[in-house]
Amino acid sequence: MIGTIFKYNSSNIKARALFGKLLDSHDYYELLEKRTVQDVAGYLKKNTSYGHLLSDVNEAMVHRGDLEKLFKTSLYEDYIKLFRFLSGKAEEFLKAIFLRYETEDLKMLFRIVYNGEAGEPAKKYLFFLSSFSSLDFKKLTASKSIRDVIDNLKGSEYFKVLSPFWNVDKPISLFDIEMALDLHYFMKISKLKDELLSGADLKSVGDIFGTEVDILNLLMIYRCKKLFHTSRELTFKYVIPYWYHLTREQLVQLSGCRDTDGFKALVEKTKYAGIFDSSEEHLWEVNSMNYLYRIYKRHLRSDVFNIGTTIAYLHLKEIDIRNIITLIEGVRYSLPKDEIRSYLIGISI
Repeated sequence: MIGTIFKYNSSNIKARALFGKLLDSHDYYELLEKRTVQDVAGYLKKNTSYGHLLSDVNEAMVHRGDLEKLFKTSLYEDYIKLFRFLSGKAEEFLKAIFLRYETEDLKMLFRIVYNGEAGEPAKKYLFFLSSFSSLDFKKLTASKSIRDVIDNLKGSEYFKVLSPFWNVDKPISLFDIEMALDLHYFMKISKLKDELLSGADLKSVGDIFGTEVDILNLLMIYRCKKLFHTSRELTFKYVIPYWYHLTREQLVQLSGCRDTDGFKALVEKTKYAGIFDSSEEHLWEVNSMNYLYRIYKRHLRSDVFNIGTTIAYLHLKEIDIRNIITLIEGVRYSLPKDEIRSYLIGISI
């Protein structure tokens, strides 16, 4: 036990200290009063832990993309600070977790190319891919089509995942590409957590990971039914095959729903009923994030002697950044203050 305490003491103290620097209710109250992106940037610069990132930024000239890149820099800085305190299998697992940021940037690159938005302005959103990935960023961002992107991933683990789409004659579905990348990432992490972790580490990561997969599967099934009216077979094909609080049988049943009413009726029989109890479907994703926020917060506070605190903090930092981007977008489009607040995660004002 003493060895375990010592192993995680420094990383957990650091994670909790970093959490204390995230935005609090007062910050969100002040930010919701701002009417321009420049005002938001100015407040963050003068009053929050993001100030050092914004020290050389002229608030009067700043753009949303520039800010997002800086916030991603902050996430990576915190990742490195925590990474330095770990060693052995815990360090190896945290290194694998970082692949999620690379996966998210790849998905964004596919969306950029698909929408014909490739070019210098779009590249600023691909921070992890451009700065910390071993993939050929210059070659990837020169892609003119989805097939070009896949072709330019040759030699990487992603080409094997996406090569089935490369050889087809029919138009490539962006949704299929994103599902394939997500499935690859989550199955890889599922395998690595069982290979590298044990005891309290495995239990904590298993709870965080399992809950994330459950919720991702529910949201994916909902979108399939709402947007594409896909069959049971096709919907279940996209399900990440990892069963936590949801069983395989439940996910098969959910995949067979004819509409969102049927989906909601079945979800009411699961642990996640509260997420989908709102009549406003556009809030289901927000409810999902709030559910995960509470899971992360619990692990940050209770996982004294395992890696869960570090993993939970990184997720909470991502939510902090997501909230800031939501605020910026809301202010940019002059949304009512109460509407912006409804999309913020984990806060009560």
